[in-house]
Amino acid sequence: MTESRRGTSETQHIPSIRPGIEGYADGMRMFPRLKEWENQISLQALREGKTVDELRNVTPFRQYLGVAKRAYLAGEHSPFSSFPTLFAESPSIDMLVSFGNFHPIRARTWTLAKQYPELHLPLEQFFQDALYQIAPYSARNYDPSIGNPFHHFLAEILKKRFQTFVTNYQREITTPLHSEDMPKTKNGKPAQRRVKIASLDAPIRNAGIPQTLFELVERTHHTPQDTTHIEDQEARDKIHLLSQLAGLTEPQEETLVAMYVYGGDTRIIAQLRRRTTRSVRMQRQTALSKLEQLGYETVQGVLTGEYEGSETRR
Repeated sequence: MTESRRGTSETQHIPSIRPGIEGYADGMRMFPRLKEWENQISLQALREGKTVDELRNVTPFRQYLGVAKRAYLAGEHSPFSSFPTLFAESPSIDMLVSFGNFHPIRARTWTLAKQYPELHLPLEQFFQDALYQIAPYSARNYDPSIGNPFHHFLAEILKKRFQTFVTNYQREITTPLHSEDMPKTKNGKPAQRRVKIASLDAPIRNAGIPQTLFELVERTHHTPQDTTHIEDQEARDKIHLLSQLAGLTEPQEETLVAMYVYGGDTRIIAQLRRRTTRSVRMQRQTALSKLEQLGYETVQGVLTGEYEGSETRR
């Protein structure tokens, strides 16, 4: 009876190792997909305060593990070969339920992510949160008396947490607009309070050759290992000239130097200046926006040294 066909996500013949989130999902195929009634048995044991070892002796898991062991000793394949791995890798029943529900978690997450095609969301981070925090939390707080299946209960919590995840990510890649730059609605209130941070990885507008500003700097500004100090000074001088042309303030210029010459980030700069990360991000956004207004020709001329007055100090 226990060896009947089972609709699990047994490891299939994967043609190659896929990178990124696909590869991460492929690796999770080592765990079975728990059916709803198997979830309910595990959750009942969790409510009774049982351990993973005690759950091993509960039907049907005792049967699954027995069949898998006999198949292993006989050198044969078993449709339940993923259950020993599930029990071995689970320190607690709430984690066992989490690992056993990764497949619907993955499907639900990708469905939600399709609603934000313009965002390159770090889904690996959300999967980690879902596996080690959201799903175990759901298992501990599930109440069967509500008459809702566990996978529906988990899906609703995932939906709410994913919205929070997206909101937090959007705040990381955007910055507040200055009050005078905010468009107004009919009642005088700001229509938009945040704008996406300009990125040096973004393509340069109206460039003859499609490239980013980073690629342009890399192509025109080489840094030999033995002249690091000199090259850093040259980079600072070029940023200073661009700052003068764009009308940047001293803090805005210092922010660009700290980030793009010395590799600092907003958190470190904010700590050194005893300011908020929000103010640092605003200075960066304003500075990059003003540089963008200079135009491609001017920026390229300064970076290549062809702009009049762009000689750097040595």
